[in-house]
Amino acid sequence: MLKKQKKLNNLSSAFTLIELLVVIIIIGIIVATLSFDFSPNRLQLAADQLIKDIRFTQSLALKDDKYQPFPKSTSAADQNQSKYWFKQWWQIRFTQNTSTNRHWWYEIFTDLPYYNGRNFDRTAHYPDNPESNWYRSIALDPLTNKLLIGNCGVAHYPDCNLTETSLDLTKKYGIVEIEFDNFNSYTKRLLFDNEGNVFLSEGEAGDSNDINPINNRGILTQTAKIKLCLDNPCINAIERCIQINITPSGAVFQSRCQ
Repeated sequence: MLKKQKKLNNLSSAFTLIELLVVIIIIGIIVATLSFDFSPNRLQLAADQLIKDIRFTQSLALKDDKYQPFPKSTSAADQNQSKYWFKQWWQIRFTQNTSTNRHWWYEIFTDLPYYNGRNFDRTAHYPDNPESNWYRSIALDPLTNKLLIGNCGVAHYPDCNLTETSLDLTKKYGIVEIEFDNFNSYTKRLLFDNEGNVFLSEGEAGDSNDINPINNRGILTQTAKIKLCLDNPCINAIERCIQINITPSGAVFQSRCQ
């Protein structure tokens, strides 16, 4: 009888030890779960969105050859479209609104010829109707069919329900600062032709002189860098900064900020 009682006591002790180990493991899992940050990586999401949209802009340019050495008719629009074919490439343009806490956004569009040979940036004039040249100059999201403009308002497009909010880097992802290396100092844009070349400027908008399609457009000769930062300035945000690189050949890739 005593031997049987000892065996039961030994079994009881062993079972309690196993229970204790199981509880410790469960507590460890719970603590690890609570300490893990499940919030989305806004910086990485912003970088992924931008890389996707740069490549989409490139694809639009590759499919849309606007080279037209001879005008189709004597109309002013056709004359300008032939003369300024190189000013109508697809582009992605970044804009900063300093009056609203360093608000950054971008848009994707192609300039269309204006009747007096000027004002190629049609995004500066919202349309009276969807059939206008302005509306046709803006890229559409292939999934949502929304206008690829990151900001809406009187100066761009008044109907916010028709614009794609993912192009608003500040409101959507919390990006408060963007730095550009190897860009033109006065313009923050990338233009692509139908042969894969990358340009940094669309040249003069006026018709006062003939414009060389290459020399006056700032073709990219070294890797352009776009730094997206969650802090301002970027120099203090190395761990909260992602760099997007665009090579002269058109390759786009992500790296750490340098």
